Amino acid sequence: MRIESRGIEPVPAAERHGKSSSLFTLWFAANLGIPPWFLGVLLYSFGLGLWWSLATVVIGNLIGAALVGIASTMGPESGLPQLALSRAGFGSLGVYLPAALNWLSCLGWFAVNSLLGGQLLASLLHLPEAWGIVLIGALQVAIAAVGYDMVHTVERWVSILLVLTFAFFTWRAAALGFGSASSGGFSWPLFALGIAMIASYVFSWAPYASDYSRYLPTKTRKWPVFGWTFLGSLASCLWVEVIGVALASHFRLFDAVPLLQAAADRLALFVFAAGILGTLTANLLNIYTGATSLLALGIRMPRALAAVLVGVLGTVLALLGMRGFSADYESFLLLLSYWIAPWLGVVLSERAMTKAPGTVGVGFWAFVIGLAASVPFMSQSLFTGPAARAMGGADIAYYVGGAVAASLYLLLRRGSRALREPAAPQQA
Repeated sequence: MRIESRGIEPVPAAERHGKSSSLFTLWFAANLGIPPWFLGVLLYSFGLGLWWSLATVVIGNLIGAALVGIASTMGPESGLPQLALSRAGFGSLGVYLPAALNWLSCLGWFAVNSLLGGQLLASLLHLPEAWGIVLIGALQVAIAAVGYDMVHTVERWVSILLVLTFAFFTWRAAALGFGSASSGGFSWPLFALGIAMIASYVFSWAPYASDYSRYLPTKTRKWPVFGWTFLGSLASCLWVEVIGVALASHFRLFDAVPLLQAAADRLALFVFAAGILGTLTANLLNIYTGATSLLALGIRMPRALAAVLVGVLGTVLALLGMRGFSADYESFLLLLSYWIAPWLGVVLSERAMTKAPGTVGVGFWAFVIGLAASVPFMSQSLFTGPAARAMGGADIAYYVGGAVAASLYLLLRRGSRALREPAAPQQA
């Protein structure tokens, strides 16, 4: 219950503790909730059909979970949260752009999750929807403000109840059976859109990853850190999204709360309570990382106060977004992929290079150009680029943005290093 006093400075060796296996329960619980379950429901509503929807779930989660696992390995050796780590490639001022984007992403995810959790809580307690959102937001802030150890502890214990709940959902889905497998057909644009949406949900955790591994001992091996993070993310997302596809294919309902009511039957009270806890486990990470991202912007305040600020602003966003949730959710997921992919390209490429301290590093320019290169390939309700239109609406923006940013960063770093090194003396 002791409030964590550390902000974004490196964690000294004397304060390191824990085991890499704790990352499994953290990422498992964070994704074992209503938002990824609803993602499976939303994916089936695209009209891909049963088997192509399931294939999309598998491919998208393998991509996303691997990227989160790689990012998680950076925590133990540095003792830094993820956005503070990005200074090596972006520079001390250049990192402000991804830090600001990640802070906004945390606010958006907090609002999305609180909206779903607030709807469930309001339905459970027969309250107005706005009251449900406010109550669940206050509970999440109170826990996340305490800090790192409290977040890990709550995730570990709540995961037990969530496993029981989704085990019931699995039994319910198996008893009902899948709907017609021929309700849709393969479509390349929808298939690409579905993979982008599924993968972007999982790898949107990548800018959070080392925040929850940085207190591990310095000598912690990388493979267990990667493996537990990968398995926790993959297992929970695959599980609940497949259930979402199955129930949506049976009931042909694509709105979260009515589908939950139809699937839960007489156990609606238990299922709704577990859905609320699933919202809690995801939003604890959104608040905690939102606070570290705010501090990475150079804003001086206690970490606990920064967490409260994230929770308050996120709750206001949730209250403003109570209508038109499905369309907004899809667009938000795709928007996340556009900036995170080029950021990941720079961060992962930087790991293979020597450090590049400075005010605005070459990673900043690689990130901006990678993001700009992805614009023609964007396809969503807010904007569709010319390249995406030429491909029938397929969205491959995050592939393009990540590849361009990574390649350009390696080229720029090699070029800048060559300019700094003295030329070799000519042989006589």
